[in-house]
Amino acid sequence: MEHPDPKPLPEFSPDRLLGRVAEAMQVALDPGKIKKFPLWTQRVMRILRDQFIPREYAPVLAGEGSHFTEGIAVAWAAKARDLALARGGTDRRFAQELGKRLGLDEESQSVAIQVEAGIFITSPEFQKQVLDRLFAPDFTARRAFVEGLAMGNRLPELLDRQAKSNTTDATTIYLLLWLYWPEISKMKSLPQVARALESYYSENKNLAGTHWDERIRKLANRIGLSFRAKQKRRRRVARP
Repeated sequence: MEHPDPKPLPEFSPDRLLGRVAEAMQVALDPGKIKKFPLWTQRVMRILRDQFIPREYAPVLAGEGSHFTEGIAVAWAAKARDLALARGGTDRRFAQELGKRLGLDEESQSVAIQVEAGIFITSPEFQKQVLDRLFAPDFTARRAFVEGLAMGNRLPELLDRQAKSNTTDATTIYLLLWLYWPEISKMKSLPQVARALESYYSENKNLAGTHWDERIRKLANRIGLSFRAKQKRRRRVARP
């Protein structure tokens, strides 16, 4: 029996990206929280992590409290200022909203807003902290901080290189599955998932061609996306 096509997926919005980024950061801070997602969504999140973040950098990005990690944070704060200047007068509430979703205290939210606005690195407290680290009497601490600065400045380039070498033509499908996992979880069959995603690739016949449904089926098998249990429940309810 053919199921009717689902409603079109909602238009992509900054709020949707905000929600997914907040979820990913919560999982990074507390890996146990990944269990609250459907098993197939967990698999998609892990695939995207492995494709975009080299394994050797994962401990660096997840670490905190070290001089090396602090150096990375300082480099990223400086880059945030460049981004803020490039954005000009655009809305700068992303960091504020992200901080709220992560449950940060008011002081941490304030710092995040200042970093996004590009004014944090000009504060006396920030400049004093950087100078203290650069001229720390402990050589090991001073070297770790400087190496963190260098790594922080290169990380975007390194991560971009990783993405180019490790992603596949299925990566954009994984991204859509991740961005729209709440809606896809409520669908009733794989054909509905295929129809919902197909419109995004209608102009790319290399992806959305005559074998599109089969491609989605194979990809769903890979990540464990299945609606069989839901279909069995519906059949039981429908029996007289």
